[in-house]
Amino acid sequence: MLGLQHILLEGRVEDAQQYFEKAVGSWPVADEGNPAGIGASTNVEGVLDHFVQNDPSGNNKYLMWMVKMYLNPEERGTTPNDISSLVQRFHKNVDRLSPVLIMNMDTFNPSSRISTSPKNIDSYEDISQLERVMDEVDSIQTRKQKETEAKGGVDKLYEDERWLLVKPNTYEGSCYYGSSTKWCTASKEAPHHFQDYSKEGNLFYIIDKSKDLGDFYKIALYKKFSDGSEEWYDRADNRLSDQTEDAIYSMLPEGLVSAFVDAHEEYEPPKPGLKSLEQFSKELREVIYKNPKLGKINTKSGVYQLYIDQRDGTWMWTNIQNPDLAIYATPLWDGELALPISSANDEVLDYNTVYTAHQLENAGLKPEHYLSEEPGRFRNEDWGAKIFLHQFYFPLVKGTLAQNDFILASGHKFTTWTPSSHVSTYTFKYPPREGTMTQKFIDYLKQNPRRTSNQFYEDVLGYSRPRGHNNMFFAAIKDAGIVKMERQGRQFVYSLGPNYQGWVEGKLLRN
Repeated sequence: MLGLQHILLEGRVEDAQQYFEKAVGSWPVADEGNPAGIGASTNVEGVLDHFVQNDPSGNNKYLMWMVKMYLNPEERGTTPNDISSLVQRFHKNVDRLSPVLIMNMDTFNPSSRISTSPKNIDSYEDISQLERVMDEVDSIQTRKQKETEAKGGVDKLYEDERWLLVKPNTYEGSCYYGSSTKWCTASKEAPHHFQDYSKEGNLFYIIDKSKDLGDFYKIALYKKFSDGSEEWYDRADNRLSDQTEDAIYSMLPEGLVSAFVDAHEEYEPPKPGLKSLEQFSKELREVIYKNPKLGKINTKSGVYQLYIDQRDGTWMWTNIQNPDLAIYATPLWDGELALPISSANDEVLDYNTVYTAHQLENAGLKPEHYLSEEPGRFRNEDWGAKIFLHQFYFPLVKGTLAQNDFILASGHKFTTWTPSSHVSTYTFKYPPREGTMTQKFIDYLKQNPRRTSNQFYEDVLGYSRPRGHNNMFFAAIKDAGIVKMERQGRQFVYSLGPNYQGWVEGKLLRN
């Protein structure tokens, strides 16, 4: 079954490449005056690779459509990223598409393919058609639905014919009952204000339904947890003076005043909630979709590609060098805080282990941190998912795939290396391109071992090396073990390193 899957994947890539070749006249760089009308010397191989890496289906189902859109003269100027982003948007919302939705748009002919088969991406003849449908999906939630959700986000503490007292518990509820004001806690562009206030005290909205009080028909009352002090604000967000505050107090029903006094004593400072494991699993997948490069890892047993099954949510890593070798490594499988890892093909390798909850934490990072619904004001909303993947998931998966059992099963043994600089982008693929620093430096050391970087510059490049020039290159190629650096007197000299032969054989991979 696994072999058939890869045959399908490879077949779709091959078909897409052939379609490209017919349109551009050559491969991998487009000819001048190609029929597709894309720029001469366009790296079409790189474009195809982008589509393959960013196809969210996991099986290249959308690949040919993306290629056709890129080569469509009417879509000229549309970047590969524009196309792949739209396809990812479609894939995310495909279950929400239906003939009824399309019919209600009153945009497409009822007999069109889009109307009858909206979930089939081939029904869309151009990018604008798919964009219109996706915009409709995004706006499908009605104002009434939003209003219902907002009303459910408050505690209604008091109400009579004239007065209403609510305590907003959600940002949406705060915006709804704080409409027509300038309160920062009801600002539609800055939700953190509501969140910050709610952490430090109780927020109440006093509303005069008769509107007889002018700018005072809506009052925001803020009572701090620390000392019980109060701050009163009018609709224009001006803090009330003591005299005005007393005047408003005297007009309020006794029941309303008692309600917010009692409520303040009842409500305690909120504790950050924790995301459900189901919600967190979804966030993990979203991070992978947004960062396709995370779906490929290098290990001592080879390079592995990730496929996420959209039907059941399973994560499968397949060895590129030996596609029959694959593992299932689905985080939080079956609603458990655990990471089970098992071989996908027992005939190749019989392997099964489970990393339990205590192995998914360390001294400084625990589940309550990465599962927190409030990771921090200055952190991205997907901070928890990213930290889980990089601190626990990837290290455990890579460590598993680096074991001898997997090296033997793959039939290949690779050497991995890690750059000392986190911003370094060097990978050192073999063979190096002609004329690059890598090619020139290695050829120089073959003939002239134990030479300094300054001597290389003078002998090969024809000028003295400027101070600090290409420091990252020399550090990275040393980190890779392709060369080694040794002290010779007061100088550092370079020779071919311990990983040079592995690099030549294509068995050196960067972590």
